[in-house]
Amino acid sequence: MRKTDAGRKLRHRQGATADDAESGVLYDVVLLVEGRPIQAHRILLAASCHYFRGMFAGGLRESEQKEISIHGVSFTAMKKLLDYIYTSEIELDLECVQEVLAAATVLQLEKVIDFCCDFLFSWLDESNVVEVHRLADVYGLQQLNAKVHSYLLRNIQTFSRSEGYRMLPQDEVFRALSSNQLQVSSENQAYEAALHYHFSPEEVESDQVYLQEPLRMLDAVRFCLMDRHVLQRLHDRLSPCPLKAAVSAALRYHQQEMLQPVLQGPGTQPRSTLHCILGFGGRFSSSSYMNSENLFQVFHPSWGEWRTLPASQSPRMSNQGIAVLNNFAYLIGGDKNTNGCQAESRCWRYDPRHNSWCSIQPLQQQRADHCVCVLGDHIYAVGGRDYRSELDSVERYDPRTNTWEFVCPLKRQVYAHAGAALDGRIYIACGCRGLTYLKETYCFDPAANTWTACAEGPVERAWHAMAALNGRIYVIGGSNDELRYRRDVVTVACFHPDADSWSLVATLPGGHGEPGVAVLDHRIYVLGGRSHDRGNCMKYVHVYDADSDEWGSEVELKERVSGLAACVALMPPSVVAKARSWQQHSKALWEDVNMDNSEDSSED
Repeated sequence: MRKTDAGRKLRHRQGATADDAESGVLYDVVLLVEGRPIQAHRILLAASCHYFRGMFAGGLRESEQKEISIHGVSFTAMKKLLDYIYTSEIELDLECVQEVLAAATVLQLEKVIDFCCDFLFSWLDESNVVEVHRLADVYGLQQLNAKVHSYLLRNIQTFSRSEGYRMLPQDEVFRALSSNQLQVSSENQAYEAALHYHFSPEEVESDQVYLQEPLRMLDAVRFCLMDRHVLQRLHDRLSPCPLKAAVSAALRYHQQEMLQPVLQGPGTQPRSTLHCILGFGGRFSSSSYMNSENLFQVFHPSWGEWRTLPASQSPRMSNQGIAVLNNFAYLIGGDKNTNGCQAESRCWRYDPRHNSWCSIQPLQQQRADHCVCVLGDHIYAVGGRDYRSELDSVERYDPRTNTWEFVCPLKRQVYAHAGAALDGRIYIACGCRGLTYLKETYCFDPAANTWTACAEGPVERAWHAMAALNGRIYVIGGSNDELRYRRDVVTVACFHPDADSWSLVATLPGGHGEPGVAVLDHRIYVLGGRSHDRGNCMKYVHVYDADSDEWGSEVELKERVSGLAACVALMPPSVVAKARSWQQHSKALWEDVNMDNSEDSSED
């Protein structure tokens, strides 16, 4: 290997000293390695690893021998392993690490094996990937093989241009190219990396590649995610062949933009494992920057902060119905953020893969204070009001036809309720009728197209949130006037559909009226909302763990907000990379303002 000046030590306290080994005090065995003797102590060797423990304590003939031959281990490596056994330290460099790894594998010294793997990974580059992969394969080192795989995922763009890339086994490269964790900024780069396994970079760049015959690595490319103009150029140069058929299918996918949510499959999934909470719209404080720009908020627990993404074509609304269908987010109706209250019929769709928006067919009725749920490939908008009347109607959206149709209405009008889908049914609970707060619960069965009444909840409430988790439905937050004045409801109720019964769980730490709600990593996030007890909108975020029945706190929103529409979506790294922290956004905004003021001053 290269980089021969590298060296590192492993320390792990054992209990013997270097003097014991060097002085030969009470040694009782001689190890013959490559015909050369090394003095040692049986008890220390047996205590160090399973190999010697089995030899000296397992009734083998070596337990009585004074001299024992050790095979498959070099003298240099054995000396280093004995140094570790006696002194708790081992020094490695790239000249000896392979010998030490081989010896540690024979002697089953797991800590040394792990350290060798970490050492090799720390010096992994395109010059030695093939050799390290061979070592992992020869010695069956799954942890080292995983590190090589991780290197490929992170460095595919540069490494795919090297000779070593084409020397790796096909299966290993195909596994990397097929991974959702492949780090590319676009699928075009994955396509190029696939070509580089079969052709040199010079051949790819000069377009001297023959694509009429099947090439295995191209089977890992997600052509539907490639740029349309690149696909068209590739399609035009191909004669009929399997690749042209795949490219033609991808072009048809691009042409059917409205149908894409129901055309999803493994070949259209973003190269990502990053599930994030998205927060759209809402009513913010008057000083909020969100009021002056079209932005939405993005959060992942690993960031420790909320970030913003631009959304120039997104609606500026609050209390929108929100649904996620095959990783496309739909915003349905809601309240216009204007003076007074005005219900909306317009609807939008957000595509996280490209951070892009489009309008879809409007609702047949304006709806605010409604709820939205997904069943199968359909989106349902349930009840609400248009500020002239309360609604009992239910509309269903079909993305195949981009149309809304009415389905079975509710038993009675209701608004400010909430809903959740579970096991192929929609459940709605509570809300208002006139000035009355409700604790009614209803279930919709799409197969029968009917609503049936369920057991009533324990508390009247409205403007609350609902979330399905672990086969149960949680009703969280909201408000009522049980004490003849508006107050927060902090009681959290849990509905058990199989038993048609309710139970109470841990109480909310604070009021959440009109909150956003999202389920991420099997925890329920409740975002902001209005606290009537405190007389203000809030920016706190509370998180419920159903396993422990406990509420905790997460990173607060940067602004007080109610009516936030929240969901969880898989976000590509290339889109997340554009997200700015709130501080960065604020700085950029003020710089723009100052620049505008400066220009005005110069004109004056």
